[in-house]
Amino acid sequence: MSWLAVVTLNGCARRDLNESAEFESTDIGYSASGIELIQTDVEGRTRYRLTATELSQDPRSREMQLTSVDLRMATADTAWQATARTATLSADARKLAFRDRVLLESSGQPALQLRTDALDYDFLTRRARSPGSARISFAAGELTANRIDVDLQRQRLSLGNSVHGRFAP
Repeated sequence: MSWLAVVTLNGCARRDLNESAEFESTDIGYSASGIELIQTDVEGRTRYRLTATELSQDPRSREMQLTSVDLRMATADTAWQATARTATLSADARKLAFRDRVLLESSGQPALQLRTDALDYDFLTRRARSPGSARISFAAGELTANRIDVDLQRQRLSLGNSVHGRFAP
């Protein structure tokens, strides 16, 4: 798989005078604005496109904090879009933890919208999990549950307990 990143670098190393002596001057964190990360498959087709207004990398953990996040993915039958105010990209770039006003939408049939405060996405398994309460809206009605697991590849939805539904007559 190949990666393409378009960023504007704003800064490199930051050091706080109160930091411990263990912090090495060779450890570098980055910040960027107006970022776009694109991952393609071996044929050059886009697997996903991740955009954010700002990115900052912690020099110790290597995790990246993003703001105004928009992730667009496509499976064989459906296009998916996940947005949030903030997200954390793991150091190995395998997991993206969306936080604050998270929305996951599908464009396939049936189309659905999932709203929650937290959603964890795994790029390898193409699964999104809401560890807390979430609301799913679709043409026939609405479901709420205390935990939701969405397999985007297989288009399967699993609901935790405390499931409640409201359906149109």
